[in-house]
Amino acid sequence: MSRGRAKLQMIASLADPGVMSLEQLKAEVAELVRADELSARRWACEVPDCNGLPHEGWLHHHARAAQRRPSWLWTVWMLLTGRGWGKSRTAAEAVRDWADTPGLQIAVVAKNATLVRDICFDSPKSGLLSVFPPEDVAKYNSSLGETTLRLKNGTLIRGFGAETPDNLRGWAFDKAWCDEYAAWSRHTAQEVYDMLWFCLREADAPQVVVSTTPKPLPHVKRLVERGRAQEKAQREGGEPPRVVLTRGHMRENDANLSPAARAELEEEYAGTRLGRQELSGELLEDVEGALWQGWMLEVEGFRPRPEHLPDLQRLVVAVDPATKSHENADMTAFTVAGRGWPVESMFGDDRPRGYLLHAEQDRYTPTQAMKRAARLYHEHRADCVVIEANNGGDYLACPVGAGGPHGELENRARHAREAGAGGPSRPVVRAGPGVACRFGSAVRRAGGADDDVRRPGGDGGLPGPARQRGVGAVGPVP
Repeated sequence: MSRGRAKLQMIASLADPGVMSLEQLKAEVAELVRADELSARRWACEVPDCNGLPHEGWLHHHARAAQRRPSWLWTVWMLLTGRGWGKSRTAAEAVRDWADTPGLQIAVVAKNATLVRDICFDSPKSGLLSVFPPEDVAKYNSSLGETTLRLKNGTLIRGFGAETPDNLRGWAFDKAWCDEYAAWSRHTAQEVYDMLWFCLREADAPQVVVSTTPKPLPHVKRLVERGRAQEKAQREGGEPPRVVLTRGHMRENDANLSPAARAELEEEYAGTRLGRQELSGELLEDVEGALWQGWMLEVEGFRPRPEHLPDLQRLVVAVDPATKSHENADMTAFTVAGRGWPVESMFGDDRPRGYLLHAEQDRYTPTQAMKRAARLYHEHRADCVVIEANNGGDYLACPVGAGGPHGELENRARHAREAGAGGPSRPVVRAGPGVACRFGSAVRRAGGADDDVRRPGGDGGLPGPARQRGVGAVGPVP
């Protein structure tokens, strides 16, 4: 039968409103509305690489291909994605699929009892109550600490806060959902997760969905490393991973996001460390042995806005020059830093603070590098230019004195051994004083980049571009 003929028959089968009573018309409309509601509750189609937008047979927005549960036997599905990707809704839909099996016991764990109720159960767009049809619910208890959703088929879904592992002690479950795993207390998160798995000890097919925006915390990295190792084993011909990692950017869910909010977030945070974490869903990991750890860059007050900076008594442009300028050479790094006294201080701490205002790197000839240093000197109204004089870099100070079209400016050549107190001139030794200042809360960042200062390793070995800008930030800091 042709598609057109089938549509004609379907239309012919519809009731004629002209011969229906008011009660019959209301019943017909109610039935159509109900059918549309049931259609809208469907979650995952079978179209490969579906983008989740309406298509034939699916008239409403639904799951994208990446939001479908893995098709093989798995134990942990970790949704490691940016904000707005749809991870909470994806996890809630996984719980709904599990709950179709009568008599299951399902745990839902969030940072605390309030969040597990307000986000995981009550959220109007992604909570469990929004995905379960009302007729399937037997009883919902929203009391803090006792949040439970009982279904008519006997399945029970119970919420827990992750404040302490003992909240889960003694329970037995078949499945679990861990929401915003990276937001759990770093002091107890691993213990709570371990206790949850002890609660799954009797399950026939234990599974845990973990939905979180990533942060470089030990309990998050531990799970990610397991997933990566299993992904690698699969690429080498092994079994599919039991710990499945799904990564995603906020943009993948553009169709369901506010265009105005999306534009504001992209404009304000795209390309920043916060944006890479919160929008792109990147796990910004610290390098083992790095002198600067990620948490040092996240301390409250470390990133003052430019308008909140105090008057700076001294401002320096630092140049870490490359000795060559061919296309594979190291980059020349420039940083601008200042020293001043904060407007407000705590506990009588009246020490001056260092402020990193700008950082950049590129490949330059010596003359180009010095012209760039001169421009930065005048743009920031600096007091002097500090140039590292290692590896034959002494000659670089000569062009600065003239300053090109910018006139003369003060310059000073600085040998790495000066910064290293007479010790070896390795990058790590030079960076030591800067790290000490940062660790002692004496340095603030008002501009520049985070990643390169996190790369110097304990053995002094650095990739060229990372070394240049990372160590270039050291010169003006002490």
